[in-house]
Amino acid sequence: MSAIDIQFWKIRKREGRKKPWELRWRINTTPYSLSFVTKALAQKFQSQLTRAAETVGEEWDLRTGQPVSWTRQQRTWFEHSCDVAAAEWDGSAAGSRRRLAESLAEITMAMLEDSIKARRTRPSDKILRKALKEWAYRPGRIASDTVPDDIAQALGWLGEHTRPVVELADDEHLRALLAAIKKLQNGKQAAATTARTRRAILYKCLDRALSAKLITLNPLPAIKTRRRFIDDAVSPVVVPTLEQARRLLWAVRELRGYTKHRDRGPHLFALFCLIFYAGIRPSEGLDLKVHQCRLPMGGGWGSITLEGASPDVGELWTDDGERHDTRGLKHRSTKTVRPVPIPPELVVILRLHLLTFPPAPDGRLFYDGPDQGKVPAPVYQSVWRRARKAALSPAEHASAVARRPYDLRHANASMLIAAGVDPAEVARRLGHSIRTLLSTYAHWVKGGEEAANAKIEAALCGETITDSGLTCENVNDGPLAGQPDQHGAA
Repeated sequence: MSAIDIQFWKIRKREGRKKPWELRWRINTTPYSLSFVTKALAQKFQSQLTRAAETVGEEWDLRTGQPVSWTRQQRTWFEHSCDVAAAEWDGSAAGSRRRLAESLAEITMAMLEDSIKARRTRPSDKILRKALKEWAYRPGRIASDTVPDDIAQALGWLGEHTRPVVELADDEHLRALLAAIKKLQNGKQAAATTARTRRAILYKCLDRALSAKLITLNPLPAIKTRRRFIDDAVSPVVVPTLEQARRLLWAVRELRGYTKHRDRGPHLFALFCLIFYAGIRPSEGLDLKVHQCRLPMGGGWGSITLEGASPDVGELWTDDGERHDTRGLKHRSTKTVRPVPIPPELVVILRLHLLTFPPAPDGRLFYDGPDQGKVPAPVYQSVWRRARKAALSPAEHASAVARRPYDLRHANASMLIAAGVDPAEVARRLGHSIRTLLSTYAHWVKGGEEAANAKIEAALCGETITDSGLTCENVNDGPLAGQPDQHGAA
């Protein structure tokens, strides 16, 4: 509202108080007061209120009795970033929520005060990051869960010692922040994709600050930094050969665990086979159910129809508090399905899997533990590491080949492309766009390389170039390289 009437009472001193000097004023009929250590501070604040009251169009906050613009200028980055996390929660995928929290935490760590007072009481960086990622940027958790003492202390410190949002309207401060969020905790340069994600989230925060009138302009688009090349292509060094992939899969099948987990290797064998032979994502395989599989009895090609995925993102980020997020196919609507043909070899493997390991009550092919819950990512990753150590030679094990189960998907894609399968069909099976497929698997897209190599090899062998071809005597249209002809003309 705009102030209609403001009145001040005489500043009074109240003995025995830590802040004895009290300033009292009213706006219209509502009274307000603030206490100060000295009378001079009270008088200074009164003069600031007086000047604000003389400003035409100034809005006042009836909760505080102060100009709205003051509240905006004092709003800290921590308060604002918590609002951003809360606003982005509903409707976002669990993985997106986690990435937002992780990025906001690193941006906030670069927005902390560095005064002597702040440093004296500052908790460790580890506690601060945990308080940010797992509490402040997980909306609703502080109200519903018991907050540990060290986390509560860290949250209180963050509320008092983050810099105001309005600082980022200054070019120097914004450039310093951009430089800070391009680095990892160990001081090394972050990957280009990580830096790009953090900048995008910072832009979103500044855009929201603009809408809330905390700043008058989003300054980020005007800050031009050196563009770092982002290479999305899969490196050939991580992709196993057909022989290596089969060795790894056989090693998974032969693995034996202990007690109730003794059959984890044989049970997950079919999951890794799906990733390699069908090119699906691990999260899609974990969500696969019996009714989605067509496995003909008499051999031949079968098919699976993918309807969704179950990525392991952690309990904090899902709506139901489960480790796995139940969602549609990646970058697709929840109603989209993806039929994928599977070769006869995989058909046989899946039929044997179902005979050995009956599906879970909800029809899932893969599960873990006595309650037949979804397989956590650390479980199948651990199985893969053991199989990799057992199947590969010391030199292969020390290399980057097939370090992740996901590399089996890359092996499938590269195999299809190298075999000359239409890129549009490969992209459809993998759930990619054609553009993403060609940029991700550029090393395996065949052009005219072999034909060009044959011509160059023939040339080097003297099959197409002769000594006479290197002179100008057989040229009818003039000499080569501008040399003078027999009449002396250039």
